[in-house]
Amino acid sequence: MQEWTVRVKDLSDRTPYCVFPQGLNYPGPKAGEPDEGRHDESGHIRWDSLEQEGGSTDTGKSVPEGLSGSSRMKGGSTTKILLETLLLAAHRTVDQGVVASKRCLRDILRTFERAHQVTYSQSSKVATLMKQVSTSLEKKGRVYLVGWQTLGIIAIMDGVECIHTFGSDFQDVRGFLMGDHNDMFNQKAELTNQGPKFTFAQEDFLTAILPSLVETDTVVFIFTLDDNLAEVQALVEQVREKTTNTQALVHGTVGQSLPAPLKRLFPSISSITWPLLFFEYEGSYVQKFQHELSTKWVLNTVSTGADVLLGKTLQNHMLDFHIANSKLFWKALAMLQRFSGQYKARCIESLLQAVHFPQPLSDDVRAAPISHYVQVAHEKGNVIATALLSLLQRCSITEAKARLAAAPSVYEVIRSALSGPGQKRTTRALADPTAYSAVN
Repeated sequence: MQEWTVRVKDLSDRTPYCVFPQGLNYPGPKAGEPDEGRHDESGHIRWDSLEQEGGSTDTGKSVPEGLSGSSRMKGGSTTKILLETLLLAAHRTVDQGVVASKRCLRDILRTFERAHQVTYSQSSKVATLMKQVSTSLEKKGRVYLVGWQTLGIIAIMDGVECIHTFGSDFQDVRGFLMGDHNDMFNQKAELTNQGPKFTFAQEDFLTAILPSLVETDTVVFIFTLDDNLAEVQALVEQVREKTTNTQALVHGTVGQSLPAPLKRLFPSISSITWPLLFFEYEGSYVQKFQHELSTKWVLNTVSTGADVLLGKTLQNHMLDFHIANSKLFWKALAMLQRFSGQYKARCIESLLQAVHFPQPLSDDVRAAPISHYVQVAHEKGNVIATALLSLLQRCSITEAKARLAAAPSVYEVIRSALSGPGQKRTTRALADPTAYSAVN
């Protein structure tokens, strides 16, 4: 994580400074990691420098790139907490002309600590929600996260992250923003005009999703008890005409309760009750931030856990993440070599074959920069699993893809291959959940 200072000018011509953390894929080798010269300065693979020996491939050097992928694995919660604390203090300084004290900053940070405690007190309810989401996806159903106000934004983010993190189809988990949100966007048309993948509003849900809902689908309603509950109830009743799999994630404060008619519409409710806050200036903002962060934690837990239950991980590795940048290209290669035990050159060959399938690997393709492989791989699914199965079973990419397509679980077919003859080393590693670290 690198820090960049951004100047922000306010109306009174004062020039406060705010520090914004910005993530970049590390431009040089990490401490203790050798730079094996895997690519030259232009980002091409140096095939002649690949060592013909076993062992692991370190991530090492990668070209500088903007952060991409999943906020749940890039310190997203920490970034949100720090930014909101700093900016809230800055707003207070501008509004009241009083510099926020260290005690004030600590008090704000402690509200986020309490948010963690309050959220995870609902672990059993969150587990129920996770199981329901996993069941829908297992039955080829879809999951819709329907949120009001900024909680709808959190829902949209969670759905989008599933595409890059777990190789999900954009329709598997989708978020929608309910209610009037005209004050949130000034260029909405430019986004939604790009196609159905970019639709997210209430009218989009009502016209494109609601009519096609089936019983295997799950709809999660995310709101606070200060939202328009009559509007929430009306939408839940419409959804239940199509599917009974309706779940709720509800935020309220001490003394508030969900109306009985609405409560009866949900088989399971994750109800998070927050204590009253007595900050003179920050109270309403902090409570909103708590709701957002808590929702992020719950949805991240649910969608991550559901994909784990679906077999999209091999111990602590995700088998189907999208290769969205050069860092993840080398991470994919590292996974292939660790699990297959084969030479680096053979692993790269298999990875590129899976990326470019059904086209054969030409000299021009081999000479292409890594950015080219990333661009092609980004639009394909099961690239890593296909390459790994090809290596483990010494079969063609065509055969590997066919076996994966016929298997109920990617994890099961890879686990079976790892348990086969000649795979003793990797089988022992498979039994040790701490043997490998998660892709990040």
